[in-house]
Amino acid sequence: MENIRNFVIIAHIDSGKSTLADRMLEITGTVEARSMRPQYLDKLDLERERGITIKMAPVRMLWHPDRGITRTDTQNNAESDLLYEDLTYKIRGAAFEVRKRLGLGHKESVYRNALTQELSNQGLQYEAEKNVGIFYDGKKVGSYQPDFIVGNKVIVELKALPEIGRPQTEQLWSYLKGSEYKLALLVNFGSKDLEIKRVVYDTARLPRPSASIQRDSAEVEYILNLIDTPGHSDFSYEVSRALNAVEGAILLIDGTKGIQAQTLSNLRAARRAGLTIVGAVNKTDLDLPQLPRIIKSAADLLGVNEDEIFRISAKTGHGVAQLLEEVIKKVPPPRTYADSTQNNAEKSPRESASSLRQSAMPSKALTFDSLYDDHKGILAFVRAFDGEFKAGDEVTFLASGAKFKIKEVGYFVPETKASQKIGMGEIGYVATGLKEPAMVKIGDTLLARTNADLPAKVSAGNLGGQARTDAEKSQRVSASGQRESANLALPGYQEVAPVVFISFYPDGATKFEDLKKGLERLRLTDAALSFEPDANEALGRGMKVGFLGQLHFEIAASRLKDEFNLEFLTSFPSIAYRVLDNGIKRTIKQPQDFPEKPEKVWQPMIKVEILVPEKYLSQVLGLKNVFDLEVKEIENLGENLLISGRMPLAELIRDFDDRMKSVSAGFASFIYELDGEELADVEKLEIVVVGDVVAALTRIVQKKDLEHEGRATVERLKELLPKEQFSQALQAKAAGRIIARETIPAMKKALGDFGKNGGDRTRKMKLWKKQQRGKERLQSMARVELSPEVFREILKK
Repeated sequence: MENIRNFVIIAHIDSGKSTLADRMLEITGTVEARSMRPQYLDKLDLERERGITIKMAPVRMLWHPDRGITRTDTQNNAESDLLYEDLTYKIRGAAFEVRKRLGLGHKESVYRNALTQELSNQGLQYEAEKNVGIFYDGKKVGSYQPDFIVGNKVIVELKALPEIGRPQTEQLWSYLKGSEYKLALLVNFGSKDLEIKRVVYDTARLPRPSASIQRDSAEVEYILNLIDTPGHSDFSYEVSRALNAVEGAILLIDGTKGIQAQTLSNLRAARRAGLTIVGAVNKTDLDLPQLPRIIKSAADLLGVNEDEIFRISAKTGHGVAQLLEEVIKKVPPPRTYADSTQNNAEKSPRESASSLRQSAMPSKALTFDSLYDDHKGILAFVRAFDGEFKAGDEVTFLASGAKFKIKEVGYFVPETKASQKIGMGEIGYVATGLKEPAMVKIGDTLLARTNADLPAKVSAGNLGGQARTDAEKSQRVSASGQRESANLALPGYQEVAPVVFISFYPDGATKFEDLKKGLERLRLTDAALSFEPDANEALGRGMKVGFLGQLHFEIAASRLKDEFNLEFLTSFPSIAYRVLDNGIKRTIKQPQDFPEKPEKVWQPMIKVEILVPEKYLSQVLGLKNVFDLEVKEIENLGENLLISGRMPLAELIRDFDDRMKSVSAGFASFIYELDGEELADVEKLEIVVVGDVVAALTRIVQKKDLEHEGRATVERLKELLPKEQFSQALQAKAAGRIIARETIPAMKKALGDFGKNGGDRTRKMKLWKKQQRGKERLQSMARVELSPEVFREILKK
């Protein structure tokens, strides 16, 4: 296991984590250049559409320490940089900029003209189509005309081919061999994406390394298991699960914004997990006057010297190879379960016996994620802490009790690839063959079947040495088995508590069972999702779903639509309150279950930390009264100010994030965690349509906002509901009193032109009275059904 390194990339959202992962895949050769695409590890269409990482993504990479460096360079100086490193990274940056602005599909001449302008924009000296002499035995025998020579050091050759292969590379290598230049970049604006190959001719001019050096180089190969993680606070549970499966972390800081809120949150979580942390500042290819200050802030945050903070560009690849070398150098090899159960020397004989039994149970893995496959059943993403797992092994999940025979094991490269086994310390997947989502629980321990059966076989009677009755032995065996099960379990994850509850109701062709099945499948890849049955008079049966925040809800709803083709309506978001009613305390999740006049109400509170540049401080503090934010402390943190405060959880779902981003021009960020509860001044707001309460529109509102919320809702309903033969009273009610009302008048039937052209007006009056009597009969039987379209409009944010 000494050559294995397991690590994660953690950062605030939009810091370049996925782009850094792309460069690592490219540098290690895990993904071929012609197959490379931006955000390669982001598999969901929604991730690419929104430009954010939603799901953690594991990948296995192989890395040679001398990869990308000539053998002679490695032999003379193992710490040496790539040949013309800074210059080539700038050239790559220019090529990526052209690709970004022009796209693909143009002729080679178009890209040549664009790159000419971009090289000038970046201040690079170059010569276009210069004649380069080709020499043989010191005599010039011909010439070669590359597209560019940059800095009088690097040849740049452009192509616009579907892909570049060995012939193009070898041709360029031959040109280098006959000229005075050592390095060339073969840049291909291909059919799928930009492809850049680095061609070096250097080793043929120098003495050939000894065979022993070549053998040493060939023998050193590291297995790098990377997990790319989300950056938004709503998906912090994804980060926490990844941290339990690794030994190290790269803390990535955006060089344009510096330390942000989720940077702090992820760092604290990594430290709690006992990980080795390597710091890096990204986007250093840009002209950043604040970069020295950000690097100093990062060094202070991590408690290291400034030269230990890596300056990288995930876009161009600058510094990424050196960052990988630092991961290999600093991050320790995988720990085993035995590592955390040492120091048995001073234990009692019974405890020592238990430890010995543990050492005899090697096959143990932690489940940190899962995925459903139509053919292989549920794929469990695992980290093997002890022993190994192979296809055909009989195993069990300790918590769920599910027993099965492994159908297949393999690695993520980054697509799933079958292998003979998953060894100790490695990260991979296990094809369970199970079809029931409840059987696979995130955080569960996977054990070899013989090990899992062991607790039932452990006899405490064997340890005592004295006779006992059958009843005594049975009790001791049961207690021993429970202790063994607890000892076998790997440290998993705490169950996450949802903070926002929203009801989902089937719509269109979607049925209740379709919605339930979709949520069960979604929970396989979203362990924080919780749900229970719900019902509504107007919308029928549905599911009450718990989320970790507003973005978590939006992503889950989009995935249900895109991945499972479901149609549904959603209710207003709500939170859980604790109420005292008739001397009984209970937790209320459904607004319609909220008592009319409770004695006391407690609401959940959150501790919030806001990171904001000093120039936006007053604007952010202006939100205090709007969102009941109590500011506790303001302190300096590098380039920003850190505001610590406390506020009701209910205020968080009232557009707090959007308003804060708006007043700070997008520079402010925040993190929060639950922080107890406080008495709340809230009431239940009900909407009454023609005498009937519409349960789906009921919600819990602060008393100060009751009239505004109630009036806005009935006014909106008046716009949406069609006229009927009778008048429709729309009312907002709270604590038994009407706080707002609107009326939709009844339709009037045209009664002709009585009274005109000599007609008898008394006839018209008769018809009016008859119509009025009919409307009164209709009014007494009136009942209005709100259509799904009306609900959809009224529930829009």
